[in-house]
Amino acid sequence: MLALQRFFKVCKVAFFEATFTPFSLRESKTYKPTLIWLSKSFLFAFCIMLSPYLQWFLESITMDYPRILASLVGLLGVVSILFTPKNRRFSVGFFVGILWFYWVGLGLRYFDMIFLIPLGTLFMGILVGFVFWIGLFCECLIVRFAFLMLLSFFEPLGFDWFILESFWFAYSYFGVDKLSFALIIVSVWLLITSHRYVKLIGIVCLLLALDKGTFQEVSPALPLKIKIIQTEVSQDIKNENLIRVVEENFAHIRHAALEGNDMVILPEAAFPFPLEKYKDIQKELETLSDSIAIVVGSLRLEVLDREEKYYNSTYIFDHGRMSAIDKVFLVPFGEELPLFLQPIVERFFQGIGGFSRGKGLGEFEIRGVRFQNAICYEGTSRQIYEKSPPFVVVTSNNAWFVPSIEPILQKNLMKYYARLYGSTILHATNLSPSAIITP
Repeated sequence: MLALQRFFKVCKVAFFEATFTPFSLRESKTYKPTLIWLSKSFLFAFCIMLSPYLQWFLESITMDYPRILASLVGLLGVVSILFTPKNRRFSVGFFVGILWFYWVGLGLRYFDMIFLIPLGTLFMGILVGFVFWIGLFCECLIVRFAFLMLLSFFEPLGFDWFILESFWFAYSYFGVDKLSFALIIVSVWLLITSHRYVKLIGIVCLLLALDKGTFQEVSPALPLKIKIIQTEVSQDIKNENLIRVVEENFAHIRHAALEGNDMVILPEAAFPFPLEKYKDIQKELETLSDSIAIVVGSLRLEVLDREEKYYNSTYIFDHGRMSAIDKVFLVPFGEELPLFLQPIVERFFQGIGGFSRGKGLGEFEIRGVRFQNAICYEGTSRQIYEKSPPFVVVTSNNAWFVPSIEPILQKNLMKYYARLYGSTILHATNLSPSAIITP
């Protein structure tokens, strides 16, 4: 016991009471202290971000992420935020930003703009660094509590992925609502900083934060027989390979129909061109929909007063009829606006200067069952789930970002919202695992 106390004392001095030595290029004696300082800050950041990386690793070797492990690693993340020394807050935040969002610029690989990827990563590191610098200015509970509770409301340019608790606890035994998160924060603080009897309050808080529903494995109950397709199409596909992609899509649809499915879901942009320009493909889909309902991602072209508008859309084919739902929540600095990205979109999507926003969120009905529609980024937006839709169809093309942790972050955000709002999510993807995500 004495040895353990000494160990914690040494750790406290090494990590929490270390003084900062200003770095100077002219003074070589500052090199080593600076490197040690940054290494310790990286360790804090790594503990904060350990959960998605561990889940990514386990799933890459076809292993599930155990709930008990997710719970413990999530608690480690909370501990790391609560007890990050205030003189390390920017450096820790900087490394968190890089570990969290290094993938945001990976799509530039396909447009001979690789040189911009490090700049995007650096920007995200600096952004999160400043967020931590502002939010962790005090080491008291009330400030750290407020930071953790309010961070999820930080949505720069509408980018709403700053939800730490989504990848800490979405697949854990703990609840994901704000009350459960508050109880977890208080319990961790009390268990680490308080005396013996006060720790009991921390234990009670931790027990109250548990979600009893997570102790039961529930199989998804679907009202229809649905086939969810996972495709393996590289983002740098050449035009001459489009015929093969189209043929594979039709093969998936026909096979799903032969299996007796009521409905088949293909990923976002499974047909990476405006269907209106390919009437023969559209006609074939309408014909096939007499035997199976088809939900598939494609582009939609609309011409008004000689002006062409392009939408990222979900097409629904059922009993020979076609309808489309356009994407409303566009990816900041990807599908929407920024002038410097318009040449990228034009090059890949046959002259498109950018995507237009859909007029509103959409639902569709198959065999009397209603489904909320969401396209990729929309599937991680709170607005999709606010009315607690029982079933949500999400189509994604993750080829832009693999290999990276982006699909894991996306999966955790969807699981987070599925649990919050009681929705079952049917997720069809390209180049990452498709899944049925239950509450």
